[in-house]
Amino acid sequence: MVNRYCSGFFPSFQPISYISLYMRLYNLSFEIIVDKIQITNFDGVYEPAEDSWLMAKHLPDFQGSVLEIGSGSGIISLHLAQRGNLVTAVDINPKAVEATKFNSKENDLEIEVLEADLFSSVKNRKFATIVCNPPYLPPADEYDDPELSLAVEGGPTGTEFTLKLLKEANDYLEDNGSIYMILSSRMKEFETDWNKEIVKQEKYFFERLNLVRFSR
Repeated sequence: MVNRYCSGFFPSFQPISYISLYMRLYNLSFEIIVDKIQITNFDGVYEPAEDSWLMAKHLPDFQGSVLEIGSGSGIISLHLAQRGNLVTAVDINPKAVEATKFNSKENDLEIEVLEADLFSSVKNRKFATIVCNPPYLPPADEYDDPELSLAVEGGPTGTEFTLKLLKEANDYLEDNGSIYMILSSRMKEFETDWNKEIVKQEKYFFERLNLVRFSR
């Protein structure tokens, strides 16, 4: 086990990425502590990276019922719960479900955690906010782990998962609710009837990441 302590958020996240790659290559696990939240990463679960930090840092301080789709290690849900939100976290990967449950218990934060594909486990429920750091890359040969592929590959063009979520989300949002998602410059451009606002953009040498708010 390797511990990584981070005092707040920092402008360049490459060190964490390098550590994550090293750990993956040598099949090791590690802990990250950010803003007093401790994250233990699990094998077969997407590790917090640049997109995770962007969303965790720049999501508004809203309070209410929040649904996170694709919780992974639980880092976003934990930050939302820490801010006083009533959080439901879902993930299709059973290992991610266990990771989110473990990390919520370790941080003494109450989160409802469900195993599900998109909205299948929250039928007839509505939320003030939906958040998702979606899989947004087209298929590649970089991931030989099918569980990690689910976390990063968003369909043939990289946009299919995002478009499906936006198509279904309206049935699960309260009136005047919003969706917050991470979009990458590596995704194919797509049309949507949602209003779209860029909340925050971060630029890296390989891509631009946008935290985007969708609303009606």
